Amino acid sequence: MTRRQMAFMIAVNAGVSALITLLLVLVILPAFGAPVAIQGDPTATSAPVTGMVTEPAPQVQPSPTALVHIVAAGDTISGLSQRYDVPAEDIIAANQIPNPNFLQLGTELVIPVGGFEEPTPTLTPVPTPTETPIPFEPPPALTATAAAVITATAPPPELPSSGELRVEISEILGAGEVTLERVIIANMGERLADMQGWTLSDSGGNVYTFANFRLWNGGSAIVHTRIGEEGNPPANFYWGKLEAVWAPGEVATLKDREGQVIDTYTAP
Repeated sequence: MTRRQMAFMIAVNAGVSALITLLLVLVILPAFGAPVAIQGDPTATSAPVTGMVTEPAPQVQPSPTALVHIVAAGDTISGLSQRYDVPAEDIIAANQIPNPNFLQLGTELVIPVGGFEEPTPTLTPVPTPTETPIPFEPPPALTATAAAVITATAPPPELPSSGELRVEISEILGAGEVTLERVIIANMGERLADMQGWTLSDSGGNVYTFANFRLWNGGSAIVHTRIGEEGNPPANFYWGKLEAVWAPGEVATLKDREGQVIDTYTAP
């Protein structure tokens, strides 16, 4: 066979192969429903071949809860971590495993493929407790000063009208200095002392008369010698003197509205 004959045979074989390929693409494959895609055509689409079996592509788990593993013999957290390529900490957190070294057979474990997202806790605002003062309305006979004292000391709602009445002059402070002199009067009894009209006097004839004032049991009042504003601060009273009243050895006398002596005290 000459070279020319050989070249002719090769050309014929190439033409026959091209013809068979063209027939396969244009006639045989469309008859079976196979997709025909022409290279370079951007509108070409693919369709499934009828009668052909294809394996489904692996799906990416959209969330950590999409993959569940049932614990079998020999399973460990570290082994599952390597098997599913998931950090062991994520597996423990997703299943809230108290003891990672012990897995019970048959337990369903959530494998958080793609990462574990801890739920964002919802914070419920706690209302700030507020203290609501309990209103207390003093008896009509009380002065504004006495009402302030009663409100500040939060007394019981009912006036203690029974029990022993014992009001005392507890001490005299700053004797001899008008700006410092003051007499402390305390209610040491069991009931309220209505001191309206009571008097505090010295041996020189100086007398201070209480106005509409009530002294709670356990409470105290202060009578200053100097000038001041009555009831400022509460339970503080002022004689309005320019000179000192109390001298060492001076006797202070406290009397009720009937003139009966309630108590006496000697200035130190």
